[in-house]
Order: sequence, then structure tokens, then C-alpha cells
Amino acid sequence: MSETDALAIRATLEGEITWRRDEVRRLRNLQTLQISGESRDSLRRALLVMLYAHLEGYAKFALEQYAEAINRAGLTLKQGRKELGAACLAEKFKNYRAPENSDPLDPAGTRARQILKDAEFLENLLDLQSSPISLNVDHVTSADSNLSPAVLRRNLAMLALDDSGIHRFTSALEGLLKLRNNIAHGERLNLPSDQSFEKLEGRIFGLCDSLTLLVYHSVRDEQYKR
Repeated sequence: MSETDALAIRATLEGEITWRRDEVRRLRNLQTLQISGESRDSLRRALLVMLYAHLEGYAKFALEQYAEAINRAGLTLKQGRKELGAACLAEKFKNYRAPENSDPLDPAGTRARQILKDAEFLENLLDLQSSPISLNVDHVTSADSNLSPAVLRRNLAMLALDDSGIHRFTSALEGLLKLRNNIAHGERLNLPSDQSFEKLEGRIFGLCDSLTLLVYHSVRDEQYKR
């Protein structure tokens, strides 16, 4: 993929993160108004929920851009990274892993049927090596309603993306997710101070910036190829 294509994707990602960052900043600035403590708490809860929503939305958007770029590259499963092949074959793996139903008319044939199932699965894999990579974009970018560190790392793994630069944001992501879930469930909680919120906001958008660079460099360097 050309440098021009990579730069276009980076510009798209930076435009996406800019409006999200600006929206959080505008809502945060409302806290400077002379409002009651109860109203400030309501605003802080809204800010936390919004911050999480923008993180989840941006992570999905960034990975969608990468998955779509891979699909446009026209690679075969044999030419692409093995993780991409696994992601493309996710449904076949799911069916293969499903336990074999026993046949009451032939209870002794379970092992024989498993061998036939193994052979059929292997034949399918060999036949598919020359098939084009066609990622299910929704599958490889799903947040499962909770973008936990484990879910984010799973999605990065399916796209053969290096997650080493993400680890330093784990505690911030876990903390934000916990706050967001507690607010959604109506639980009482100690809201972070202005300083603590700004620090959390910085860490979360730092994670977004890291995803931007990760996708850009991976497209530019064609890291999706074997």
C-alpha cells in the first residue's frame, strides 16, 4: 500500500479523534460555570460516560479503517499474516470446536466421526490457502459492549497488530470502564476530582493516539503481509 494511502488513513483517524477530543473538552469546560455541587456531580458523571463512549467509538473506528485497508489489499490467506487467516476462518473454527453430537444408533462411532470431521476440516484449510482475505469488519472490531483491555488486545491480535504499546494504558482503561459501568448501574461512587479527571482524560486520549500511530505504521509498512 502506498505512502499516500497510509497518510490518507492517518488524516482520517486524526480528524476523527479531533472532534471527539473537542467534544469532551467543551463539556469539561462547563464545569467552570457557577453551578451547584449536585449539578457538578451530574456533569462529571456525564463526562465519564462520554469519555468511555468516545474511546470505544474511536477504537472501533480505527480498527475498521485497518481491516478495510487489508480487505482492499487483495491478499490471499497464504500471503497474509496467519492471525488474519484465523480471523477469516473464525466461523469454521467455531463449528469445528463444537462438540460432536453422539448418535444413539451408533454410540461406538463417535471417534470415527471425529476423525472424519478432522479430515474434512484439514481439507477445507488446504483448499482455502488461495482464497482472498475478507475480514468480517464487525467481528474483528466488536467491543462486546465493554471495551476492556482483554477485548482490545483480542481485536488487535485478530488483526495481527502489535499490542506492546497498549499495555501502559491498561490501568486507565480498566478504571474508566469500572466508573462507566458503576454509573450505568446507578451505583453511588466517589467521583474523580478535576485534576484526576484531567489525568484520566489525558491517558485515554493517549491510548487513542497510540492506536492512530499503530494503524498508520502498520498500513504504511504493510505489516499485514507475511
